[in-house]
Amino acid sequence: MAPMRRAVTMREIAAARVRRCEWHRHLPFDANVGANLRRWVTGDGSLTARLVSASSRFRVSRLSQRLEAPLADEWHALGLAAPVPVIARDVLLVCDNVPAVYGHTVVDPRHAPRDWPFLGGLGDRPLGGALFVDPRVRRAPFEFARLLPHHPLVRRLRRAVPDLVVAGPLPARRSVFRRGDGVMMVTEVFLPDLATRRAPTGAVGRVLRGATPRAGMSAAAAQARGAVQAVADAAAVAAAGVPKVAVVDA
Repeated sequence: MAPMRRAVTMREIAAARVRRCEWHRHLPFDANVGANLRRWVTGDGSLTARLVSASSRFRVSRLSQRLEAPLADEWHALGLAAPVPVIARDVLLVCDNVPAVYGHTVVDPRHAPRDWPFLGGLGDRPLGGALFVDPRVRRAPFEFARLLPHHPLVRRLRRAVPDLVVAGPLPARRSVFRRGDGVMMVTEVFLPDLATRRAPTGAVGRVLRGATPRAGMSAAAAQARGAVQAVADAAAVAAAGVPKVAVVDA
């Protein structure tokens, strides 16, 4: 008699699918992701600035910030040897009272107090307000994926926004930031509202490409230059008549 096989639970099936979530250097083709939504996902520059320019009212809503186990497709990307607890921060970027982007940040807690000291006091402010003005922060290229409804981030999103209609995979991107020994990964999931919200053309706000100071520029001078740019971005937000925020990626 052949040995009886144990029934596979839905949780095990979902976990296996998460492990197979593939991230690419380019956004995979999806007939349901139109040209406008692709511009949102692949656009350069500050995501927050682009959202501000495309809405009358913009805000960041923090959903949670706590220690938790990383997802199966996260801990390797963070360079961890095992899925040890990480600091996880989840937010919604909201345009005209409609959720537009779900942001998920994970941080290796071993170096967080030294390399990411601002993390505990962010509240409802954009994360990038601290990242984009520091010349010591390096950003890796974007990776892109299509998150299926059973992906843990999509399940979290649906718990946070119960009336959200998700008809298929949601486009997402992620990038790793480094500062000293600290490692942080930011994942952004783009929601259906952006399919009909016109994406700005060209880069809006600051563009971070490794945050490398210009030749001959000291780190202090580069940081001061970044701070001046952040003030200019904030002035642009104020001129648009929306709540004052740091115009950088969430």
